[in-house]
Parts: sequence; C-alpha cells; structure tokens
Amino acid sequence: MRKSSIVSILIAAGLFSACGDNAKQADGAVSISVISPAVVVPALAGGVAAASPSGSGIVASTLYTFRYGTRPSGGVPPYTFSWTFGDGTGSAGDSATHVYQIVGDFIATATATDSKGATATSSVPVSVRSVTGRWTARLTNGFDADRIVVIQDGPSVTATVNSTNTYGLGNGVGVVANPRSLTVSITFEKPTVLTTNPAAVTYRGTLDDALVTWSGMVSGYPNCPCSFTATRPSATGLSGPVSE
Repeated sequence: MRKSSIVSILIAAGLFSACGDNAKQADGAVSISVISPAVVVPALAGGVAAASPSGSGIVASTLYTFRYGTRPSGGVPPYTFSWTFGDGTGSAGDSATHVYQIVGDFIATATATDSKGATATSSVPVSVRSVTGRWTARLTNGFDADRIVVIQDGPSVTATVNSTNTYGLGNGVGVVANPRSLTVSITFEKPTVLTTNPAAVTYRGTLDDALVTWSGMVSGYPNCPCSFTATRPSATGLSGPVSE
C-alpha cells in the first residue's frame, strides 16, 4: 500500500510537470503582428511661377527672369525643373532668364518633376512689344513738341524727326536696352536757327510698363540738356502699322 502511494505521487508529479512544460511551449509559440498605418504621399503641387520685370517688355532687349514665387511641394523630393518660354525655346533649372526675339503675348511654363516621375506645372503670362510708333516729345527748354517716328528692328532703331522748331527734318539711329530704355540720335542737315550744320540731337530715356511713355534727357538743342516726355497712343509690333 505504501509503495503504491509513492508511485502515484511520482506519476502525478510527472503529469503536472508535463502539463507545465506544454503551457510554457504554447506561450513561446505566440507571435504578435503590429500593423503600421499607410503613409500617404501628398500629390506634387507645381508651386507658383513668376516673371520679372512686370509689365510689357521690349523685343530683343528686355531680359526676363523666371523663378518660383512659391516653391513646388508634395510628391517625393528631390525635384528637377524645366521651363518653356512660349516662343519655342526653353531651359532647365529652378530659375531661368530669357530675351524674346519676336513680338507677342506668351505663356511661360515651369514644370517640376519629382523623383518618382510625377510632374506638375505652373504658368505666367508675358507681353512683349516694340518701340515702333509715332512719338510726340515735349521738352522743358521752351521748344514746341517734336514728332519722332521710330522703327525698331531687333535691338536697333531708325528714327525720323519732323521738328516744329525750324530745325526741319532730321534722321537718326538708336538702340534699345534692358530692361526698357531707348536712345535715339538725330542729325538735322540744315537747321535754320543754327550757324553750324549739321546739328546733332540725342534723346536718351526709359519707357513705362506699358511702353507708351518715354521720358529722360535730350541734348543738342539750345538750353539743353533738358528733360523730355514723349508719348504714343499704343505699343505696336515690329511688322504692325505705325501708331497714329
């Protein structure tokens, strides 16, 4: 009887031990999975393109600078950039410069591309005109107004002046320069008010944003250098009619 009790106890102990080992084994087999929330990449935004100077530019003269007023965002950086200027030409980089060689209204477009190939664009309008036209110049030296016909061809201009100050007809040449300046030198072959012939008169000034007001200094007339302001009704193209 005593031996039977001892064996029973040993068997019971082994069973409990086995059950305990099985429980520990079950605990070791448990795996825990952590699910991370999905990362949402915002769509690539093209930013805001900007051009300077503002207003109209002079063909073959005004140097435009294009850049981002607001930078592109979203997508997967880094970005690459390119520009098209609306006249069939373009450039790479996050900023660019360009001189338009033809008159017109253009749309310059910036394209941003992220590292995954997504693209986004932003555009800015550009107006380009010439200085061709009939200008009426008023001087501060007491002279009556000069009527100056200017014809632009690229960065150069030719000019004819019908002076109302007994200087008669004069002819000359000049240049336009960045961003909006115009210089014209006129030669009068037979100015009746002077004892020396010919007489040379130079207009040198800048134009407003609309290219309809030209102001600066004139030299060569009596009581000059003196200031002048010249106006024309509208800006015209190189091949368009001269403004009346």
